Amino acid sequence: MADATFTGLPLESLTAMMGSRTRALAARRWLCDVRPVPAVLPARIPGVTPRAWDSVRTESPLPEWRHAGRQESVDGTVKLALALRDASVETVLIPADERSTVCVSSQAGCTRHCVFCATATLGFRRQLTAGEIVLQYLVARAEAPADRPPRNVVFMGMGEPMDNLDAVLEAVSILTDDGAPRLSSDHVTVSTAGVLPGMGRFLRSSRAQLALSLNATTDEQRERLMPHNRVWPIASLLGALREDHARGSRRRYFVEYVLWRGVNDTDDDARRLVALLAGLPAHVNLIPHNPFAGSAFEPPSPERVLEFQRLVHDEGVRCLVRWPRGREIAAACGQLALRVAGG
Repeated sequence: MADATFTGLPLESLTAMMGSRTRALAARRWLCDVRPVPAVLPARIPGVTPRAWDSVRTESPLPEWRHAGRQESVDGTVKLALALRDASVETVLIPADERSTVCVSSQAGCTRHCVFCATATLGFRRQLTAGEIVLQYLVARAEAPADRPPRNVVFMGMGEPMDNLDAVLEAVSILTDDGAPRLSSDHVTVSTAGVLPGMGRFLRSSRAQLALSLNATTDEQRERLMPHNRVWPIASLLGALREDHARGSRRRYFVEYVLWRGVNDTDDDARRLVALLAGLPAHVNLIPHNPFAGSAFEPPSPERVLEFQRLVHDEGVRCLVRWPRGREIAAACGQLALRVAGG
């Protein structure tokens, strides 16, 4: 069933409801510019006739939401917990030099059971709607510094996007259509822990970018970390990327590789990673593990991380280290939600 909330309406649907594309575009501009994002739609907004706006307020209100928590790091990272009806989710604003990135959640909790993830300890509550996903971007957008607008969106928060793909594809479409915020598809990245059926559909249906959370270089190693690898092993996941590349998609594939001391950080792992990605326009993001209470994993030393990066980079694979942001405010996925829930 289509999402009927205001933030879940594609521009075409909003145009039909308001009887004018000009009014629909004005309503979207207001939604992106309003500070702060309201809990309910106001009686009037600029550039829209009362009659047209009344129909929107009646038929397509905002999703039910409220702030449940906020923390800001010394590095400018802002972590937000939002209460959405019967569930709590997280979104993160990550400022950079000239722009900001917003990290959104696609599920309340997660349907996967990766042993290293704080979200996995929360269990699965429910799927988020497209409107609730877009709302996260708007709430974070309202927090962004004026000189660093949020031009990037990454679906790397709570949940497995491929297990809620209808809503994710709709949210991507709303964020990138002709109405505000009118983001570029190149600046929207959807991450997956490797759910092959969803990956195939996403690569055929969307122009957005894909990030594969790989985290291991052998199936035996990956199954211990990510049990669903038994169903969709590494070769099948990289095969889907190769098929997409052969179709001429011109995507660069982001490969997320979380590093844990003594688990997947050896020289042999680095060499196997290079071999696995042969022939793909891949961009590896090395992510030292961001510890949380109860986790049995530890990050490698900074020297080991940099040596791993060097080994991969020297073999011709683009490789960057994504040092943890906002560690002191529980900015890793699921950590603030654990605190809000009393975990």
